[in-house]
Amino acid sequence: MLVDIFVRPVQQIPFENDTQIVPDIRITSGGDANNNAINFAKLGHQVAYLGRLGCDEMGDYVASLAQAAGIDISHTVRSSTARQTKSVILVNPKGDRTFLQDPGTSAEFCFDDCDLSLLDWAEMLQIGGAFHLPKFDGEGSAQLLKAAKERGVITSMDVTSDRSGRWKGILDPCWPYLDYFLPSIEQASQIAGTEDPRAIADFFLDRGVKNVAVKLGSRGSYFKNRQTAFFAGIYQGLSIVETTGAGDAFCAGFLTGVGENLPPEDCITLGSACSALAIQAVGATAGMGSRATVNDFIHSHQPLDFRSDIS
Repeated sequence: MLVDIFVRPVQQIPFENDTQIVPDIRITSGGDANNNAINFAKLGHQVAYLGRLGCDEMGDYVASLAQAAGIDISHTVRSSTARQTKSVILVNPKGDRTFLQDPGTSAEFCFDDCDLSLLDWAEMLQIGGAFHLPKFDGEGSAQLLKAAKERGVITSMDVTSDRSGRWKGILDPCWPYLDYFLPSIEQASQIAGTEDPRAIADFFLDRGVKNVAVKLGSRGSYFKNRQTAFFAGIYQGLSIVETTGAGDAFCAGFLTGVGENLPPEDCITLGSACSALAIQAVGATAGMGSRATVNDFIHSHQPLDFRSDIS
């Protein structure tokens, strides 16, 4: 869990001036796993969160927001030394953003913090924030995924940018235990060593991942498994406020479809609709609505353009 501090719109950062007036500064919670959890809860799922909370008042703050969203945080670990992870997010007038981050509790979280009893009732495990969890990435996350698969739990992972610049190799132990991998093109290309969505999907499928959905930003998405492959477009004519959390919203929608045994095209449709809602509000989860809201959005817009990619 993170504390997100949004500052918008920021034209530039003139350090020669001691004060710059901006119309909007707001504080909320964030972080990939936290965003996934809140979005899942908004879509009507029962959600439990595994992670670390800081020893400071910001830890109390993000915990209160998660509980207000209906998330079970009783299995989180409270750090005795680390402050809550925090990000300052500077958003320009076009909705582009950059992050300034204090790693805080993200640097502490590890496999030993995971209460495996949750897997006895869980239907799905989603790991968010990979590459920002140095004590959990790799072997730690693979252990959790393996434990989930042994209990028949559907497994999924998304990743964020690798601040260490290592990219390749860190997550190799995880691939055989992943039913779904849902990266953005920026992160996936760094891991796979190519910017071609087809080759990216093949890279992960060849290493044991069962299904790959690559988020292509304004170009839509690409899905592939051993049975089917296709490109999907995006919803048109939207007013973009800012894009923080769009990928996390996609994951929540897509995996909602997976949990309902929907075909891949319908999973992509749900993910794309959730992402479209997310970019029309400030904050990683503010734009996400209920399942009924998502359904209304889908029915009120032109269907996505799907293009088969089966050779």
